[in-house]
Amino acid sequence: MTEAELQAYVDGRLSESRQAVVASWLAAHPEEAARIETYRQQRDALRLALAPVVEEPLPPELDLHLRRHRRLGRWSARGMAVAASIALALVVGGGSGWMLRGLSAPTTAGTAALAREAAASYAVYANDADRPVEIAGSDQQMLDDWFSRRLSRPIKAPDLGPAGFRLIGGRLVATDFGPAGLYLYRDASGNRVALYVRPMRAQGNDRMTKRDVGLVRGWTWADDGLGFGMFGEMTDEQLHRTADMARAQFTSI
Repeated sequence: MTEAELQAYVDGRLSESRQAVVASWLAAHPEEAARIETYRQQRDALRLALAPVVEEPLPPELDLHLRRHRRLGRWSARGMAVAASIALALVVGGGSGWMLRGLSAPTTAGTAALAREAAASYAVYANDADRPVEIAGSDQQMLDDWFSRRLSRPIKAPDLGPAGFRLIGGRLVATDFGPAGLYLYRDASGNRVALYVRPMRAQGNDRMTKRDVGLVRGWTWADDGLGFGMFGEMTDEQLHRTADMARAQFTSI
């Protein structure tokens, strides 16, 4: 049973026959059934809590990308689900209103803010089949030089080959704290992982911390004034191992 089907079951988006098949499967897998029941309870609680918020317009930063990709048909259903889950997580994280409207508040200047930025960037660009990067991985030196100039720090894309990931390329992302660099990687199965980096105004040094946003898993850390976030849709163990690999290479620069 795929995770996508289980999520669709929670949302009631399966056909009646398929809904029954999933229900039967869950009856035979009590641990998964307990997890899915927790999701259903969270869904109901969110619907109740966010009823006044759902009528608000999307923040312009996300709405423009969503409308563009709907029009061009460039995102898969999974990509749209990821973007929607992150948008919802940003709403919940803000307590009221869209969190993207207030990232410059002093209390959000650390790695928690960086995690939200990185997850949103992953949602927008990792699922973009048209132009996910501005400079291709084949021009890595040009990309590294560009990031280094704009971030005013020596930046070099880590080699994640031992973890099975090849550099697709990268792009700059605008934030309330200045430019950030986004590296995108892909494995042989087409799975993508994003490495996000920017200078930090707060928490210039911070331990590696697990930070999941919506459907996307992530880890953040900060070393010597640079903040990092690695996000993707994979197991926690694989993502943590890949993030550790990236961290070790940045530390050696």
